[in-house]
Amino acid sequence: MVNENGSNGVLPKLSNGHTFELNVKHISEPKLVTPAEETPKGLYYLSNLDQNIAVIVRTIYCFKSEEKGNELAGEVLKEALSKVLVHYYPLAGRLSISPQGKLIVDCATSDGGGAVFVEAEADCCMEEIGDSTKPDPVTLGKLVYDIPGAKIFLKFLLLLLRAKFNPPLPKGYFGNGIVLTNSICSASDLVENDLSYGVGLVQDAIKMVSDGYMRSAMDYFEVTRARPSLSSTLLITTWSRLSFHTTDFGWGEPVLSGPVALPEKEVTLFLSHGNERKSVNVLLGLPASAMNVFEQEFNQI
Repeated sequence: MVNENGSNGVLPKLSNGHTFELNVKHISEPKLVTPAEETPKGLYYLSNLDQNIAVIVRTIYCFKSEEKGNELAGEVLKEALSKVLVHYYPLAGRLSISPQGKLIVDCATSDGGGAVFVEAEADCCMEEIGDSTKPDPVTLGKLVYDIPGAKIFLKFLLLLLRAKFNPPLPKGYFGNGIVLTNSICSASDLVENDLSYGVGLVQDAIKMVSDGYMRSAMDYFEVTRARPSLSSTLLITTWSRLSFHTTDFGWGEPVLSGPVALPEKEVTLFLSHGNERKSVNVLLGLPASAMNVFEQEFNQI
């Protein structure tokens, strides 16, 4: 569990009991990595699914190999990124706003475009960082470079709703495939009924998401330009099918991977876990004032 600022509130501790504080040193200044080949220029228009929920999620990947060191890691990653950007060239663009008030990607910017790349080193071993499966922006946030005042186009490959469309979204689609559905009931209904009642509400909400529901959500934004409000809302989302663990740059699959912080203050996030990804980590973000109460109630179950 994490509190409302995304931190579990506790710095990692070493085996000798001392508190561990991560220090990161930049080896190079930020650089722009451009596609290895010529790519289309101009404006790249995003679908209404990309307009609904615009959230940038920072993630980390930790690799460990007995056969291969990290001396050439920076050059390997830059070359790989340059080649990937040929196929996913909008990732080298810059977010902008169209005259119609929509998010678009400018692939012909004045700075030439490119993905920002920074090489750095940390003064620790991987084991000292602690449990990186738990979001902790205080420590893990130091491993991700934040670009001051910049708007960089970062999107996740979300496949969870691919099959909800008829026909399904095409193979290779790399925009958002997510909409919000909801369950509404009174607090007394949840308290007076057993656990299966709440589970049924969530299941019914999921069943509502069909091809017609998805297209209706897209049409609604087209007409109103209104983005959904998450105020006073607990967002429940599953990332258990996202392939964080399959990323391989030459050092094998990551030993650890996951988000640096939760995407929203009040959210329940499901992540796959374990060697065969058969286990699930449930990460819950709550306001600090509610954290102790929730923990007490949970321990009584």
